[in-house]
Amino acid sequence: MPAVYPRRRFLAASPVAVMLLLVTATAGVSAPNPQDKQTRTAEQEKFFENEVRPLLVQHCVECHGPDDQSGELRLDRHDHFKRGGGSGPVVVPGDANASRLIRAIGYQDNDLQMPPDSKLPEEAIRVLSQWVRKGAYWPEEATETQPTVNLSPQEHIEAQRQSHWSYQPISPTEPPTIAELATRVGQDQLDAFGGEGMTTIDRFVLTRLADGGLAPNPRADRRTLIHRAYHTLLGLPPTYEQVEAFVADDQPDAFARLVDRLLDNPHYGERWARHWLDIARYGDTKGYLAGNMETRYPYAFTYRDYVIDAFNSDKPFDQFVIEQLAADQLDLADDARSALAAMGFLTVGRRFMNRQHDIIDDQIDVVTRGFLGMSVACARCHDHKYDAIPTADYYSLYGVFASSEEPSELPLLGEPQSSPEYEAFLKAKAEKQQEVDKWVEERRQGIEYELRSRVADYLVYIAKSLPQYSKEKVQPQGKRGALRLPATRRWQQYLVNANASPHPVWELLRQLAALPPDEFAATSATIFDQAATATEVTEGTESAYPIPQRLLDSLREAQPTSLHEAAQVFGDVLEAVYAQWIEARKADESLERLPDADDETLRQVLWSANAPTTLDTGQAIAHLDQAERGKYNQLLNGVNGVSVTHPGAPGRGMVMVDKPKPVEPVIFRRGVPGNRGDRVPRRFLQVLSHVDGGEPFQQGSGRLELARAIADPQNPLTARVIVNRVWQHQFGEGLVRTPSDFGIRGELPTHPELLDHLAAELIADDWSIKRLQRRIMLSATWQQSSDTRPAAIETDPENRLLWHMPRRRMEFEPLRDRLLSVAGRLDESVGGRSVMIHRDATRRALYAYIDREDLPGLLASFDLPSPDASQAKRAKTTVPQQALYLMNSGFAIEQAKALAARSEAAPESPPAGDSDDASNHSAAERIKRLYRLALARAPDPAELTVAIEFVTPESAATLDPWVQLAQVLLLSNEFAFVD
Repeated sequence: MPAVYPRRRFLAASPVAVMLLLVTATAGVSAPNPQDKQTRTAEQEKFFENEVRPLLVQHCVECHGPDDQSGELRLDRHDHFKRGGGSGPVVVPGDANASRLIRAIGYQDNDLQMPPDSKLPEEAIRVLSQWVRKGAYWPEEATETQPTVNLSPQEHIEAQRQSHWSYQPISPTEPPTIAELATRVGQDQLDAFGGEGMTTIDRFVLTRLADGGLAPNPRADRRTLIHRAYHTLLGLPPTYEQVEAFVADDQPDAFARLVDRLLDNPHYGERWARHWLDIARYGDTKGYLAGNMETRYPYAFTYRDYVIDAFNSDKPFDQFVIEQLAADQLDLADDARSALAAMGFLTVGRRFMNRQHDIIDDQIDVVTRGFLGMSVACARCHDHKYDAIPTADYYSLYGVFASSEEPSELPLLGEPQSSPEYEAFLKAKAEKQQEVDKWVEERRQGIEYELRSRVADYLVYIAKSLPQYSKEKVQPQGKRGALRLPATRRWQQYLVNANASPHPVWELLRQLAALPPDEFAATSATIFDQAATATEVTEGTESAYPIPQRLLDSLREAQPTSLHEAAQVFGDVLEAVYAQWIEARKADESLERLPDADDETLRQVLWSANAPTTLDTGQAIAHLDQAERGKYNQLLNGVNGVSVTHPGAPGRGMVMVDKPKPVEPVIFRRGVPGNRGDRVPRRFLQVLSHVDGGEPFQQGSGRLELARAIADPQNPLTARVIVNRVWQHQFGEGLVRTPSDFGIRGELPTHPELLDHLAAELIADDWSIKRLQRRIMLSATWQQSSDTRPAAIETDPENRLLWHMPRRRMEFEPLRDRLLSVAGRLDESVGGRSVMIHRDATRRALYAYIDREDLPGLLASFDLPSPDASQAKRAKTTVPQQALYLMNSGFAIEQAKALAARSEAAPESPPAGDSDDASNHSAAERIKRLYRLALARAPDPAELTVAIEFVTPESAATLDPWVQLAQVLLLSNEFAFVD
């Protein structure tokens, strides 16, 4: 869905405009963010562990590993890889062409080709080449002398369970008392941070600040707080009137009441749903699929709507977890069936060309990273290199998801209500379905005609495998061209199984197929003579099976010397009878049988209900060739398209259900499905076995048991992980700065006691996310100003001790929504189908249609994460495309025009404290209105003076100066940043 933006010349940059921009803008370009490097490193590690290491393990380690180091080269560990082999390093990071490893696997040199017995698949070469071009990142590893390397897998698991912080029980501790803090930091600093009313959060934070020799920032002013609160909870700006009302409210609970109002606002769910959808790798399409197959998810939006509603209704987070994994197994009332939409968490990901092993790997990854902060997918090919996650744990979870499947028809989320839109939807869908049915019926008849007209080709082809059944996997070929593979399989099964094809014609063919090749000519002639007497000898018994004389005469005349030649005669006779039938029907359409009894008997051979030449609708679809299947998929896309786009289409849940028989998983050695190892039970992770006793799952697939183990209050990870995610989106960074990795290589929490305190309170508060939000936002820590102090920056440049509130640039979604909002064009309706993000789209950016194969460059430019994998943190880049979009895109200019037009109209009533007549259309008054609309404040005297000079006719550029002024405000840092 490419977004098209018209070319447009830059706005005229007069000196006054430049001056105005400088006056309007607050601070300059933001400093580089350390998070960018963390995000890139996490992406590099994921690519290495999921794509590169499995290839090295599968294809290289046998000869270049701990047991054998051919060429003095080891490729199983970072230190050995870096050192290289006897001839030195094997890669030049960033230069694949100069890397001996890439040249060897690409067979570019005759004297160095690896693996020596056969070249790697092209996809493997592409992955390794891409890895080297991107710098050949290989995560640092513990040294081999580390004591833990000699532990057994179970001992390793137990050692981490006892020692690693995130596996320990949540143990809330009491922070220092107010009196103790007063002694440490002094009463003045204590009073500035809340004094006797200080929250528990503030006591933990102030303690860490004191340990670091730092003081907190003072509280931000009220205008800053309301802007910060609106951005954090709604992702939308407050109006001028809302800001002024809050500033004028002198009640001590004014901010608490503001927070409560925002938490009750339906746009709250939209804002926080976007954060979760990054983790859930939300997309509206499946990714690349071949042959015109439907790539759209017609009902992906129902999962997004579920997440929005879950946050708005403050659904307990433990229930949120369970519904996303196993809503189909809950006893849902009729009015609660909308919870089935929650399972889109499992099913809305990329489909990897329908490779089931990769789909399941993606499900394991999103579940364990999203809820537990664990990278279990790294154990697909080998035990986790760092964490206590053996390969057996991966395949235990693999068994859970392999025992689940998507039903052929997704369930409705509620009973559709009769309405004009719904009736129109049913009609539109029926019309599209009729097109499919008509085309399929035409092809069914056409394929039947083809199969009967070419029966000789099929019988000759199958003669090579009779009397056994051989399942071909390649495209079969006949004398007159390609054969249909499903048809050859049906013919083989049909002829091998005497019960399926008892007709004497086929009994005769089977008798011939049983003859030894060197006796075929002599023995077949005897069989034909016996058949001519209308008696067939079968296993020493006699029974009357008349063979049509026409077939016998042809066989005796041809005197076949092989089964191949005999099959050709059978086919020629049947094809001749079929051609005779076609001609007879042309002369008399009412004809029901051929006049000659022998001919009619042969015709019935091709017309029997279970003959391979007779197809029902499903069989016809199975017989479609590649071109026909492309057309069929295209027609089906039309049916699905109605469900995707029609406003009357009812929602359906993208559920999974248990298979009738659960899969008993086995370990795939090195991740190769054909290389099977030990059986493992479907169960929870062993390092967390104390949560559910470590017993195998017994209820179907085990998804519900897995969900309950994850959501169990005794699970030390789930509450910590979600508390950290909420903190991350409140402060820009989490208390743990690797939010989806709480393992050995993840960062330690900056405030471990605070994290456990909030996790324990979340559980005690019935897993209420809104109460957690409120608790954080009412703290003095959250309400600090974003001002920086040189001495504090020198001590704590990354603000790990929380001495100030970070200043943050808006993500793409709230920035775009803000542009629409101040222009008065934002569609504030909540929920519904996705829309294409183009210049005329006015819905919130949350509802952008995410096409995995055609992600708009606009979204990528503004750091929207890839929907192909779970993403906990967004990169924060500063690239020219971002500025150019805001300066030059048709969308941004349209909003500037709309904003300028809004400023021209007088408000309905004068703003509070404004003594001027609201109907005064002077330039000064209009500038004030423009500032109030764009920035929710009045201009200061200097800004007003410069703006008046800019819009006066004498200094105005050829373009409308009011539109230019509006765009300057929309381009300002004040508009795009939150203090």
